[in-house]
Amino acid sequence: MRIAGLLLAIGILACGCLGASAPHAEGGDTVSQDLDDYMTALADAGRFSGAVLVARDDTVLLSKGYGMANYEFSVPNTPQTVFPIGSNTKQFTAAGIMKLQEQGRLNVTDPVVWYVPDAPLWKDIRIYHLLNHTSGIPSEGGFLLTDPVDYPLSGLVSRISALPLTFAPGTDYTYSNNGYITLSYIIEQASGMPYDAYLQESIFAPCGMTGTGQDNARDVFANRASGYTTMAGRHVHYDLQNIHNSYGAGSLHSTTEDLSAWERAFHTPGAVLSAASVDAMTRHGYGIVDGAIGNRTAFGHGGRNFGFISYTLSYPDENVTVLFLANHDRTPMVSIARDLSAIVFGEPYALPRTIERRAVPLNETARAEYIGVYEPVWEKTWTFTVFPDGDWLWYTSAVPCETVELFYEGNDTFFVTPESADSFIFTRDTNGTVDGMVMYTMEGTCDAMVKVS
Repeated sequence: MRIAGLLLAIGILACGCLGASAPHAEGGDTVSQDLDDYMTALADAGRFSGAVLVARDDTVLLSKGYGMANYEFSVPNTPQTVFPIGSNTKQFTAAGIMKLQEQGRLNVTDPVVWYVPDAPLWKDIRIYHLLNHTSGIPSEGGFLLTDPVDYPLSGLVSRISALPLTFAPGTDYTYSNNGYITLSYIIEQASGMPYDAYLQESIFAPCGMTGTGQDNARDVFANRASGYTTMAGRHVHYDLQNIHNSYGAGSLHSTTEDLSAWERAFHTPGAVLSAASVDAMTRHGYGIVDGAIGNRTAFGHGGRNFGFISYTLSYPDENVTVLFLANHDRTPMVSIARDLSAIVFGEPYALPRTIERRAVPLNETARAEYIGVYEPVWEKTWTFTVFPDGDWLWYTSAVPCETVELFYEGNDTFFVTPESADSFIFTRDTNGTVDGMVMYTMEGTCDAMVKVS
């Protein structure tokens, strides 16, 4: 569920909401054709499956599905296909808080203990600390995504409030899923309604977002996409990952059409939120990452639920929106956002190509150097264990719960599937001993790990 940075300098999130769809561009529009050609090439290369929407002013330049919503039954993706959106949920949680402030039911300066009284460690935390990830509440540790039990929100918050803070509130920044789970509980306390019901009433319904709601992996509903990853060049499913327990941090599903409606409304003050609320969200980073891409102001956010990737990006000054939802989690998220933006703005880009990586032999002595347990620098409750099996190395991870073969490419670099640029590059200390690893994924995100045993 962790994805941050604004195109790693593109953040990962944007907003907007009116019910009616914007008109499509003329069929001969060059930009529309270039956008479609790009996504078609990416899908043909086995590197994208999902739906994409790109809009400029009041014109939809591209709204189309690529690949399959379900590969077992050959069901194609469409603009109406429903995907989990992961951490893009956070912008809606933040919007719910701002709406409650407009209604006079809370203020972002309120102490969190007014709503969670049995949390003495949180006496100095204000609601705005939760909104901009400066509360000191650790990101994980309240629950495991592999736990099949649906916890009540009150029980989750009790578990989270017992975790030690990583720093004094307001003194540092740590992206915190647990902070946004707590915000969803505050929404319930202030509104007197379940989290998802309040968002439906105050945001989704006014925007006409009929395909958006709280997700549970066991739910059955129309147009639902199945999620996939790839290993050794073939589609596979993850073991069950229970996203319901992530609540306001990552539990929503949506469609590209719904997210486009939200984008339009967010940038139309008074449509759903006041101008003051929109300004606060964009200026202070409430559920949104802001930054500059080139010389353009941009707001964005991304999300990952295992088997799914989401990305929303807006350029408010140019009135351009780029968003996509994918049911293939080796999606090159950063490259897509960068290149689709370049097409819209008439800047250089390259058509995607097929990637064909090849494994090379690794002898037993060399394999032994990489064996061990690794911890992510940002989240030490997760582990990544590298072990041998026959002539190859494998890894087992706690989040997501999976066991995957690693193919050696040379220069301390491994991959798990030949059509993806995702790489696992091991690092060495000054003595040449393997001491860590960096996972490069989605062609722009990276997570450093330290070898602990």
